[in-house]
This record gives sequence, structure tokens and C-alpha cells, in this order.
Amino acid sequence: MATSRAERQKGSVAIGPIEYQMRFRDLIERAADRGETKEARPATIGPYLTVSREAGSRGAEVAEKVGARLGWAVLDKELVNGLSDELKLEPRLLQLMDETRSDWFSETLLNLFNSRLVLQHSYVSLVGKVVALAASEGKVVIVGRGANLILPPEGGLRIRVIAPREFRVAMTARVEGIDERSAAKRIDEVDDNRREFVRRHFRCDATESTHYDLVVNTGAFGIDGAVDVIAHAIELKGLTVS
Repeated sequence: MATSRAERQKGSVAIGPIEYQMRFRDLIERAADRGETKEARPATIGPYLTVSREAGSRGAEVAEKVGARLGWAVLDKELVNGLSDELKLEPRLLQLMDETRSDWFSETLLNLFNSRLVLQHSYVSLVGKVVALAASEGKVVIVGRGANLILPPEGGLRIRVIAPREFRVAMTARVEGIDERSAAKRIDEVDDNRREFVRRHFRCDATESTHYDLVVNTGAFGIDGAVDVIAHAIELKGLTVS
């Protein structure tokens, strides 16, 4: 039986895979059907956690582990896959728009591979609606997508995961099975694309620390240490119920 929001907020009740899939599908459908005047903005937002990350910092892994510890749903790759179903597009095509530059090349590819052309600003608008609805449900970890710039700060904790460049290069080389020169090029491209995504759609710098409540260095704390720091910060901000 699915747990209600009130029941979930009594403690860290883990959300099962089937319940989460149903809940996320409902969010996608509600966001797609929701017009600007059809539904007022939710009165309450959160608790939520947003995770922005440098390439190679293991930020996505940190998000997964925080979610597992707290029993919160984690919204990461599922967001792209769910929207691809709603928009009738291949996930790999949406990934061209997700946190990357919108240019003639990606838009031409979309036009060639699918008769339905979805420009990046339309995608970002739908992402924003899904993010807001997910946060209104509460107890969710949202990775990337400018979520920290969409949601009101009082309802959650906005973090950025960073690490020294050498750490990120070595980690990317190991995980992707490439040499360090290629890994360095890879993290630079990803970081540049993410910064451009935020600059284009939110008119700000993704690396600016004032956009976050907490910046955590996985090179200094490690993955598990970063999870401990974030979990404690969530508690200090009063976003969990003992």
C-alpha cells in the first residue's frame, strides 16, 4: 500500500521502486497537462535536496547515498527518461539538450531523427514544472537541471559537490576507462556545458557559491564523509523529523 505524504514525513520511510515509478509518472503527466493558469503554485514546498556537481566529483553518487540514508526518492536520470516517454523522443536525443548548449547541431539532429521537434526552452519549462511538483510532494533529492534556482530556498537544502581537478580527472579516467588526458578534456566539456545551460536559462553562474546553502568537497571528505555532512546539514536546517 502506498504511503501518504504525512506518513512519509513522520520518519525516513523508504519509497519502494514500484511506488516511486508510479509517483514519478504521475508527476510527468501532471506537469505536461498543467497550464500556467490551471493550477496555482503549491502552497508548501519540500523538504527537498538539490545537488549541483562538478564533473568527476561523484556528486550523483553522493545524491544516491543521501537518498538511501534518508529514504528519499532521487530524481536524476529518471527525469530524462520519463520526459522522453512523454515527449515521444529517444532519451539520447533529450540528453543533447539536457544541461548542454542548444545550438543548430542538436536541433537539427532532433529534426532529423524525430518528426516532433522539441526546442530546449520547451524542455526546460517542462523540467521546471516536474521539479516543482516533485518538491511539493516532499522528501526528494533532485540532481542538476538548475533545480536550486527553481525552488524556494526555505523549503530545502541546496548543495554543490566539488573536488580538486586532479581528483576529478583520476576518477573520470578510472570510471570511464580512459587516459587522464582524455578524462581532463571530458570533465572540462561537461563543466562548460553545465555552466552554459544555467547561464542560458537562468542568467547566472552555476559556480557562484551564493546559489547554494552548502558546498562539499568530496576530495577532502570522501563520498561517505560528504553524505554525513549533507545529512547533518539537512537535520540542522530542520528538514527531517526525529
